[in-house]
Amino acid sequence: MASFFSTIGRLLGLAQDEPSRPGWSIPSYEDVCQARASLKALNLPTELVLQILDYAHYWPQYEYVSNFRQPKVAAAQGGRPSHATLCADMDALNNTTVEEVLRYGETCKIKSVEFNIASLDQAWTSENTHGTFNTSSWLEVSILRKMDHTTTAATGPHLSHMRFSDPCDYHQTVSSQGWSLIKRPQSAKQGPQDGEGDFAWYLQGNRVAVGLDEYRIVWSVEGQEGNEGAGSGEGFLNELTEGDRILVWARAKWPGWQCIVESVKMTVRYGF
Repeated sequence: MASFFSTIGRLLGLAQDEPSRPGWSIPSYEDVCQARASLKALNLPTELVLQILDYAHYWPQYEYVSNFRQPKVAAAQGGRPSHATLCADMDALNNTTVEEVLRYGETCKIKSVEFNIASLDQAWTSENTHGTFNTSSWLEVSILRKMDHTTTAATGPHLSHMRFSDPCDYHQTVSSQGWSLIKRPQSAKQGPQDGEGDFAWYLQGNRVAVGLDEYRIVWSVEGQEGNEGAGSGEGFLNELTEGDRILVWARAKWPGWQCIVESVKMTVRYGF
C-alpha cells in the first residue's frame, strides 16, 4: 500500500524526488478495495477516490495468452480474394478477475484492452511499399455476442475447421446458431476493409516485407496507443457488454498476401 501512495504522490507532483523503484505488482480486486478504503479514510468523496485510482491506472486485470502449436496463417489463395483465420477468442467479462468482483456484489467496467501481437506478412512484395504499412496483411478484432439466450453455452461456436473469407462470412455462419458479430462504426473503417460488412475493427497492419515484428496496441477510455499502422478502436469499448467475446483475426486480401501470427496476448483492465 505504501508503494501505491508514493506513486500517487509522484503522479500528482506531491512527492520529493527519490531513487527509482520497481512499480507495484498488478493489483487484485482486494488491493483496489484496500486502496479505496485508505483514500476514503482521508475524508475524500467517493467520486474523487475513483478518479485518483483511474488516474493511477490502479486496476485489476485479466490476461489471455495464445497457445499456438504452430503459427496462425491467413493466405489469399485458392480462388478466394481474401481469407480470415481466427487467432484468439476471449470472454471479456466472464473470467476469474471479474468473478472475484462479482462475489462482492460489485460490477466493473472495461477501462482498456491491450493487444500484444507478433506477426508478419509473406516477407516479400513486388510493389514499392517495402517497410510501410500500406499493406493487405493485417489483424482485426470482432465482438461476438450471444443473441439466443435460451441456451447457456459457456464458449463461442466451434468452427475452427471452417474456412472464412472475412468476418462477414463468419457472421452469416454463426447467426444460424444464435450468435452475432457486432458492427463497428463506419467511420472506424481502415485500410483494406472496404465491402466487408463492418463486422471488425482494424487492429494492426503488418509492416510490408520486413519479417517478424512485435506490435503493441492499447484501446482505452483515454484514447489509443500504437504506431502509424494501428487501428483507433473507435467505439470498441463502448460496445462491450456482459457475455461478449473478443475475437482476433489474421487477415489477408488479394492474391499473394499472407498474414502469419506467431502469438497474441490480450490484457483487459477493469475499473469501477
